[in-house]
Amino acid sequence: MKKILNTITLFLVVIATSIVSISCTTHSPEKTFDIAALNSNLLSRFGSKDINFKLDSEPQIYDESKKNMVASSYYDYFKFDITNLETQLNKIKEIEENDDNKELLQASKDLFTYAIAKEKEGYLPIAKMKDEKASPEQLQKAIAAFDASTQNDIEAKFTKLMNIARAYAEKHNIDAKFGI
Repeated sequence: MKKILNTITLFLVVIATSIVSISCTTHSPEKTFDIAALNSNLLSRFGSKDINFKLDSEPQIYDESKKNMVASSYYDYFKFDITNLETQLNKIKEIEENDDNKELLQASKDLFTYAIAKEKEGYLPIAKMKDEKASPEQLQKAIAAFDASTQNDIEAKFTKLMNIARAYAEKHNIDAKFGI
C-alpha cells in the first residue's frame, strides 16, 4: 500500500510540474500565488518528518524512458526529490518580478534556495548512510543533528513566506486557506 501511495504521490508531482512548465509565462496574481506560495507545501514536512517518511518508504525514482517509477537507492530517491524542488525554484525565478509580487517571489526563492542547499548538505548524506546500512541509532543521530541545525531557519523562512502570501492573497482576492 505504501509503495502504491508513494508511486501515486510522485506521479502527481511529476504531472503538476509538467502542467506548470507548459503554462504561459505571463502570470496572473493567482498563478504567481500558486507557484510562489502553494508550491511551498512541498517543504511542509522539511527535516525529520520528511526524512523519516522517505526512509520508511521504498526508494523509487521516475524513469523517463519507461514512463514509470522504478526502484532506486535512497540516495537517488532523495536526489530525485531535490531535483523536483530545483524545478519548482526555476519556475519561481521565471516569473517576472514587479512591485506587486517582488516580496512574495523573494521570500519564496529564499525558502526554496535554503531548503535545497540544506537537503543537499543533510538529506543526501543521511540517504547514503541508509544505503550503506547504518544503524537506526546512527541515522536518528544524524537526523536529529540536521533538525537542530535547520529547523529554526526553515520555520522562520516558511512563516515569512506564509505571512507575505496571506497579504498577497487578500490584496488580490485569492481564496486561500492558511494554517490547515
